[in-house]
Amino acid sequence: MQGGSLNWWNGARGRLAPLASVSPAAAGVPALDRRLRAGLWLLLVVFSLSGVFGHSLWGGNDTREGGMIWDMVRHGTLVTPTIDGRPFLEKPPLLHWTGVAICSVAGRVTEGLVRLPAALYGLGTLALLVLFVRGPRAAGGFDRGREIAAWGAAFLCGTAIEFQEYARIVLTDMALVFMVTLSLVTFWRAYQRPGAARWFAYLLAASASFYAKGLVGPALIWSSVGIFLLWKRRFRLLAGLAAAYVPVFLLAVVPWVLALDRFGGMAALRFVFWDNQIGRFFNFGDRSLPHDPFFINKERWYYYLVHLPVYLAPWTLLLVPAAIAWVRRSSPFRTSFHAFVASAVAGMALVLQASSAKVASYALPVYPFLFAAVALWLAELLARGRPTWLERWSIRTTAAVVGLVLGLVPAVFIAGTFVRPDLFRVGGRKETAAGFVLAVVVLTLLAAAALVLVRLLRSPARPLVCAAGPASYALIMIVALQLVTPAIDRHRSYRPIAALAADELGHGVTVALGTQEYRDVGAFTFYLDRRLPLLPTGGGVASFLQFPEPRAVIVPRDELPALEVRLAGVPHGRLSAGAPGTLSRAWVILVNGAEQVATGRAPAGREGGAVLAQGPGRQGRVWVDGGGGLKAPVGWGARPGPRRAPKRY
Repeated sequence: MQGGSLNWWNGARGRLAPLASVSPAAAGVPALDRRLRAGLWLLLVVFSLSGVFGHSLWGGNDTREGGMIWDMVRHGTLVTPTIDGRPFLEKPPLLHWTGVAICSVAGRVTEGLVRLPAALYGLGTLALLVLFVRGPRAAGGFDRGREIAAWGAAFLCGTAIEFQEYARIVLTDMALVFMVTLSLVTFWRAYQRPGAARWFAYLLAASASFYAKGLVGPALIWSSVGIFLLWKRRFRLLAGLAAAYVPVFLLAVVPWVLALDRFGGMAALRFVFWDNQIGRFFNFGDRSLPHDPFFINKERWYYYLVHLPVYLAPWTLLLVPAAIAWVRRSSPFRTSFHAFVASAVAGMALVLQASSAKVASYALPVYPFLFAAVALWLAELLARGRPTWLERWSIRTTAAVVGLVLGLVPAVFIAGTFVRPDLFRVGGRKETAAGFVLAVVVLTLLAAAALVLVRLLRSPARPLVCAAGPASYALIMIVALQLVTPAIDRHRSYRPIAALAADELGHGVTVALGTQEYRDVGAFTFYLDRRLPLLPTGGGVASFLQFPEPRAVIVPRDELPALEVRLAGVPHGRLSAGAPGTLSRAWVILVNGAEQVATGRAPAGREGGAVLAQGPGRQGRVWVDGGGGLKAPVGWGARPGPRRAPKRY
């Protein structure tokens, strides 16, 4: 330590073990001891699970796939995901099976539990990345440079915007990322220390990857392995592995194929393997084919070059100097390990580029190996200490942008609480005070992290910044997520409108859903804990409400003008959630028989009018006049009436 500038570090010096290896990237770098490793593992676990629990289902992916897991748990269909009783044959159900198993063990279905499989697969991917980059323990311990790069790779990958989002939503992509990473890591272990059991483990993992998202899993794996073995001129090994893979793959997949055939026959098999696998990969000129999947997400060749930089943030700028360092003639990355990392990136990029369907999330399996390359470059750069102008600029710009964004989050929250309380303020004074405390904690952690990282950069231990920088970002993100989640949840939650519909169900009213969008069907079946009749908008809603028994239909608010034309002459009223959330305000419950008393609703006292119940926790009522316009309540029409009860005819 120079000139006492690192006195803060003195307390931790006892935790730094002697040299574990003499790799160039590790020169002068202290090794991590057990306590520091345990702290990093704990941070990785906590970060991976943060944002999973404590909020409702968000967005179309969460609600659609969460509704499928609910349906599978409640009704026992396992061969394929189902939503409201209808089979969803797009992909094999590894993620859904995991969700069903977790919910069955827990004895309930909650938002956090259906998101937990993706979080666990994300955590598993990051753990595998640490073990892969760190390498095996030698006689003197782990390679210090590789170990620091391993932790840097894990936190860089885990905090990338796209990876961080998809590891916290109910979707199959993270299961695919895990299976691809597991397969390539098992291959590398077998390649280093060949053995029948190790090779079989690779073949089994590569076969099981089919259940994550179909044939794309094996394609991504074998393209990476194939390029590496061709580069190493191991032609016989490649041919032998390919020949052994066929029977293992068939033994793994055929049982599900037979079960799917019994479930849906040849039509189901054709849709899964031809329409959804081949149809997405290739271009088809026959316009009579279904739009989805034959013509959906068909993008131009440069799609990933344009879109991926956004989703790799905040670390995008680091990729450019890292790529240059890896391909230049004087590159230090020339071992077999480095060749395998490069082969994994190149092989998967080749498959992604060859596919006619392109979506940013399809590139997620590349992230672990792409960030492994970045972390290895960063650790080597910090060890040699002679950055080029591009390397220096990219690191400084990235640090400045990350610090600015992290600082703006609490600042915007504090300002927004006063300027736009309708958007930012959640709950009463205690909740607001808790938000202010979290905002201060974020700012404090940001200042402390900046101080620690600057001091590290000025010390001989500067390669530790490769791990400490991304790890600090992950720590701050844990607190920042707790700060912003309540405000976001209020505006993205189906809970208030679903609670109003559940109140109707509790009083014997038959409730249907006036939309067939998967995201909405999944959300309402999940929250109402039952399958619902799905009605086509327009005539279907009008016909449903004409029955004499109490009925209600949940419909999108923006379809009300067209629905009112269809409902002319049909007595009906409206119920609306009073919660201020944007999403719940987008829905209205239409109830039949305006003369009947509904939940929290009384007759408006005039023809064609009905009072809108504003939902739990709100005292105000609003009523709709004959023309459908909203007005403030007047007179006795604003008083809450008795509960709506079933009326028998």
